Amino acid sequence: MPDDLVTTRSTALSPDQVWQAWTDPGRLATWWWPHLPDATYEVDPQVGGQYRFVSSEAGLGVRGTFTELVPPERIFMTWEWVGEGAGPIEIVTVGIEEHGDGSQVTVTHSVDSVAGDREGAREGWESVLDRLAALPADTAGS
Repeated sequence: MPDDLVTTRSTALSPDQVWQAWTDPGRLATWWWPHLPDATYEVDPQVGGQYRFVSSEAGLGVRGTFTELVPPERIFMTWEWVGEGAGPIEIVTVGIEEHGDGSQVTVTHSVDSVAGDREGAREGWESVLDRLAALPADTAGS
């Protein structure tokens, strides 16, 4: 049965900068899996567009479809692990709100707690969002 996993981080990035960080492959490469040198990022940020992040070396990948986009406030997408042991298709929502001089980013991941690794998903989102939050606003693009 699906269960929502919610992870929130504050960042110095503006909502527009956070949006670009999520939807531009070059910017994704600076924070998503920068420790995996062979990671590739494909993103078609439109409703019905696909995304795919893969590291063959790590045996890790995720793909999905953008189901709704509200720039620069919200991203709705499906989520499916790629490769051996891939689980069910889940739903991820990324909320982006102005917060002080930056933004607050909230990821809500509908995790199938029977088939999925809830603790691994939580750790993964915390790690990814920590790297996003660490990006300096002056180098993140506009």
